[in-house]
Amino acid sequence: MRTSRKKGGCFGDVCYCKCGQVNKSFDRFLFSETRFDVRLTQLCHSNIGWFTNKEHSHSHMINDWSVDDKEGVYILWHKNEYCVEHDLFHMKGLYVGKGRIQKRIADHFFKKEFSDEMLIYFTYLELPNRISKYIEQLMLDTFRIPYNKNENTGKENLCAYFTQTEVD
Repeated sequence: MRTSRKKGGCFGDVCYCKCGQVNKSFDRFLFSETRFDVRLTQLCHSNIGWFTNKEHSHSHMINDWSVDDKEGVYILWHKNEYCVEHDLFHMKGLYVGKGRIQKRIADHFFKKEFSDEMLIYFTYLELPNRISKYIEQLMLDTFRIPYNKNENTGKENLCAYFTQTEVD
């Protein structure tokens, strides 16, 4: 696949992501340090939902996603660009968190300012709390995630590529 090197790619930088491929650093660290059966692809493509900025939506919309009391790791995404050649949407990772998914996503809806992005996608993977803590910290150590302020020492961009079906 061809590498995108145009201005305005990942996080406003020059983008060196390969369209449709997933960063391998996270999986290498996870495999070398644990026996968890979790991969970055699962975190990026499991249980996809969305919400709009609170100025354009009603709070009941958060409850429309059947997440209930599920616990695990979640990622908030912004649809950044579209690749016509591969029919994929470039998604920029905005935030990674853990806990009770519906409560945490509702907290973001009510407390964070997403007016620049307007439409926020989320993915989540149900995991036990201990594993969620490790996964969240490894993501913060690996990726530079703009809305995470604490313990975010990562240097790489968190990107994914969603199909039309995934963003609908």
